[in-house]
Amino acid sequence: MSQPSQAIAAPASASSAITRLLFSRSLRDSTLLLVLAGIWLFFYFATDGTFLTQRNLILLALQTAIVGLAAISAVMLIVTRNFDLSVGSAVALVGVVVALLTVKFNVDPILAVLVCIGVGLLMGAWQGWWVTRMKVSSFIVTLAGMLYFRGISMIATNGATVAPLPPALKQIATGFLPPDVSIALIVTAFGLFAVLNGFELRRGLALGIVKNPKGELVRALLPALAAAIAAIWLASSKGVPYLIVLVAVCAIAADVLMRRTRFGVQLYAIGGNPEAARLSGINVDRMIFINFVIAGLGYAITGVALTARVSGAIAGSAGLFLELDAIAAAIIGGTSLSGGRGRVFGALVGALLMGSLNNGMSLMNVPTFYQDTARGVVLLLAVAIDQLSRRRSTVVR
Repeated sequence: MSQPSQAIAAPASASSAITRLLFSRSLRDSTLLLVLAGIWLFFYFATDGTFLTQRNLILLALQTAIVGLAAISAVMLIVTRNFDLSVGSAVALVGVVVALLTVKFNVDPILAVLVCIGVGLLMGAWQGWWVTRMKVSSFIVTLAGMLYFRGISMIATNGATVAPLPPALKQIATGFLPPDVSIALIVTAFGLFAVLNGFELRRGLALGIVKNPKGELVRALLPALAAAIAAIWLASSKGVPYLIVLVAVCAIAADVLMRRTRFGVQLYAIGGNPEAARLSGINVDRMIFINFVIAGLGYAITGVALTARVSGAIAGSAGLFLELDAIAAAIIGGTSLSGGRGRVFGALVGALLMGSLNNGMSLMNVPTFYQDTARGVVLLLAVAIDQLSRRRSTVVR
């Protein structure tokens, strides 16, 4: 009689482990959103309602967009236990290239953007080559890149500002979709999100992983519905900024790549256990190289967007500390420093949380050194929570 009871206990324990895993992931996402909501509520009262006005929230979204773009590639690299400290300098160099081509040499903006994409891909491939072929730590490779990318941009401009950009380029960061088109786009995006989640839950039900699909669907859709309603309210005045559309497209593309393709599964496998991934037949060096090339594409997109937002290239200060903000956003959003875990959505919420702290404290006229202190404390708490969560999951196993 003891053997059957043990046989019954084994599936039960496995099922409970899966349930705990799903619950903990949902709890982390919900906790992050609740913390963000609490921060917004605090600043709403602290600024007499100014923080939650349409004008300020649109400004907050634009301020967060650049960090959000950088955080997307940060997640993809950290998941594989790699880091990129060169993001800010690489973005500055891309900005110098696009500014010089369009301002100094009157190159067509579309051609200039294409050249910048090529430059970004080359920078990513260059750093990926050092990491995968020469076996130099990504920390050292990108730390060196942080220095010489910034130096090259300063040499190319002699430390001067290159401005103003053509109106067609500035429109990327200053233009808006019409309100009607924006609202239709938001509704369509929410509908597609609901359909995809429905398919995922049906698949989970068939595999026996999901026990209550309706409850899980409601839990998944409630935050998205709240975000969609807020986005519709914001879009009703001037529409959705082109820059936010760009962030959304990049985030969706990265999320699909990481969570719904073989490439993404291999990235998570490499981060979880590189040696096991290698023994299972994954070409680890090739995957990491491609990952750095994708990061180079992120340099190009972020560099063009940042340069368009400020309407010029400022080699000495453009993208300064952007790499730290991107890594902080990724970690706050639940990306593990130990690799194997991270989501693009979480990184964007992390970037929004950090941006909300800066924006709210600026409205309250809080000095910048207090803002830096608050951001540092939030980052430290996020890392501590990540470490505690990993220890508890290890104990459970």
